[in-house]
Amino acid sequence: MDYLPAVPSDAMPPHSRGQALPAQRSPAIPIHQAGSMGLEHGKPLRDACWNSLSGRVRQRLLELSGQVLGWFATTDPADPDNRSRAVVFGEHGLSIAEPRLNTEHRPVYAISAYLFDPVSFRRMHIEHRPHLNQMSHNIQQRSSLSCDYGISESVRGKLGNLPPGAQELLQAPFIESQGIKDHDWYYEGYDNNLDPFMLYLAGHHDVTMAIGRRMIPAGHSPSTAHWSLICYRASVTRRIGR
Repeated sequence: MDYLPAVPSDAMPPHSRGQALPAQRSPAIPIHQAGSMGLEHGKPLRDACWNSLSGRVRQRLLELSGQVLGWFATTDPADPDNRSRAVVFGEHGLSIAEPRLNTEHRPVYAISAYLFDPVSFRRMHIEHRPHLNQMSHNIQQRSSLSCDYGISESVRGKLGNLPPGAQELLQAPFIESQGIKDHDWYYEGYDNNLDPFMLYLAGHHDVTMAIGRRMIPAGHSPSTAHWSLICYRASVTRRIGR
């Protein structure tokens, strides 16, 4: 039986419940410098990594997450056997499967989750289409702001590629009242077309996620890339294993 999430790889279903995220503009939320968005050629893509998981692990991730809005799987660099790590984001929660060794040193999977309050679910569509010669001096002036709430340098670099509005929406819950416990990203495709692109931040009380694609039209560069994203935010009511 195939337990792949019931969302095609090229589909981004509209969210049927919840309110739109407010447009947030605050000088306290840093806008980061863009980091590398290179591709690792020859690395297994998400479909192959997902299929390498057992049916039991996949089913549990889907049970915890509910209706799937986005998912990815990739080889875990911390695992000596290059087993896969998987993340499923849905209307009920964010669930994560990570390879581990049990007390008998046998390979197992640890499954954890952030479960959501469905009433708190918010989302916002972001379409970013800068002109070919558009500059970003004002944006870069905010990228030097100090930011110490659990975000790694590598995640800052990935965030820095996103439109400013998306960066603000993703970081807003974590700036003042909580730090980030967990974060990760995934993308695949080509240098001029990353599809899908996903990045999440998770804290004690909130989870944010961006899902979409990046395109670099002819004549453009990464700094003027076009983005089509859905940014999600949900309050956490329960954590399992995190």
